[in-house]
Amino acid sequence: MLHIDAATLRKYPILGVVIGGATAVFLGYLISSGWPEARALLGQKAPDRISLHETVNLRGVRWVTLSEGRWHCDQALTIERRPGLERWLRGPVETTEVPITGAMDGEVLVASFDGAVACAERAGSSLTGVVGSTEIFTSRGALRRWSRSGNRVAVLHVGASPRFALIMLIGLVAIGIGGIVFAGYYLTLMLRSGGGRSDPDGGPRVVATARPDFDAAGPGWRHREPVRPRSTRVRRGR
Repeated sequence: MLHIDAATLRKYPILGVVIGGATAVFLGYLISSGWPEARALLGQKAPDRISLHETVNLRGVRWVTLSEGRWHCDQALTIERRPGLERWLRGPVETTEVPITGAMDGEVLVASFDGAVACAERAGSSLTGVVGSTEIFTSRGALRRWSRSGNRVAVLHVGASPRFALIMLIGLVAIGIGGIVFAGYYLTLMLRSGGGRSDPDGGPRVVATARPDFDAAGPGWRHREPVRPRSTRVRRGR
């Protein structure tokens, strides 16, 4: 894993400009991609109560409430987090995916729960969440897993809401602004140093110049007598 400390960034401020700029550009892409979904969700005042058949066949993203369907807890999948800080803080289980079927054959709604869930205890209960999201609440992995059987599949992110989508976008905007400020700081430092590298202590490079009174022929400095200005007084004739 590459580690860049503060001293390295001060020595090579161009690295700070690249890191901050790349962060801002990447987050700007994520925000622009997720904004259409956020706008559609924010236009809903309350979740739509629709059937499982309507949920599976929806186009676009919607905030819905589902109160029907048969839960297949024996086919539920548990997706674990990779080893790391998030696994230590939030637990080993990232999501639990439970397939729910309705009256129509070949239609499956996958209820995606955040973390571990007791499927047998939740079976048959009403679910509210966001369906059809591929940007903000990413469901591409779940769609790939459950579409292999040839069924028509939709993923319901249980507990997701327009408010949560807005909070996520605000967080991305804040981080993006932080990236711009980060890049701007090191760009200023780079311009002050006159290039892409500064002294290790963070100050600008000092370029030594020759002193005009340096004696190149000797080891020391040449002592020069001050030059007296010539007198401009006009002498009177005798």
